[in-house]
Amino acid sequence: MLKCEKVSVNGIIRDVSFEAKRGKFTAILGKNGSGKTTLAKCIMAEQKFNGGITLDGIAINDIPSRERAKLVAYLPQSLPSPNITVFELVSLGRNPHINLYGKMNEADITAVQNAIRDTDMLDFSNRMLPTLSGGEKQRAYLAMMLTQDADILLLDEPTAHMDMAAAAEFAELLSTLNKTLIVIMHDLTLAVKHADNMLILDGGKQVFFGSKKACIDSQIIEETFKVSRIENNGENIFLI
Repeated sequence: MLKCEKVSVNGIIRDVSFEAKRGKFTAILGKNGSGKTTLAKCIMAEQKFNGGITLDGIAINDIPSRERAKLVAYLPQSLPSPNITVFELVSLGRNPHINLYGKMNEADITAVQNAIRDTDMLDFSNRMLPTLSGGEKQRAYLAMMLTQDADILLLDEPTAHMDMAAAAEFAELLSTLNKTLIVIMHDLTLAVKHADNMLILDGGKQVFFGSKKACIDSQIIEETFKVSRIENNGENIFLI
């Protein structure tokens, strides 16, 4: 379990506390500039912070980076498109596990193949990354994350540059993974559809953390984002 306790970064976020329980999907919501990406960088020990962040009770800053990569996989907002194949990209996710000689063994290759299969990218294994669509590239990077074999997947707005259909498909794929998910999201409807728990930031301040039901009942999304909620066939849809 990942736990944040009163995490603050001067002038950006303050006193953010939440838990990402094993196997649950936690959505982080907030308007632009609310500190979502800063919080993600704190979790990855890429940003200095006050407060505490622990993984199964161990302070995040006390875990060596190679070992931390076996526990938490991170997908940032901006993803490069190097001139390599999907298989080669996904193979990079095995780096924390590869032996001193830098060569993949049979178990590593199997992990890569399984991740490509689980993200529906088998037909793209030999495609060059720059030739992929935005949604296809995100799935390739998700496969790379899966090969790290980390229990916690932290993704920063993975559907930001996708059309509605691709974003819905990607969110559905995430929800099928047997992983602890922490996902920064901008699509409120998708977040409420798939997440178990919600963390909402506003101006760097935490305004809500709790279950999806408690979040909906509180109407904090409508208040924070100035939107309206309607129900359609049992689903919550948010409209500007």
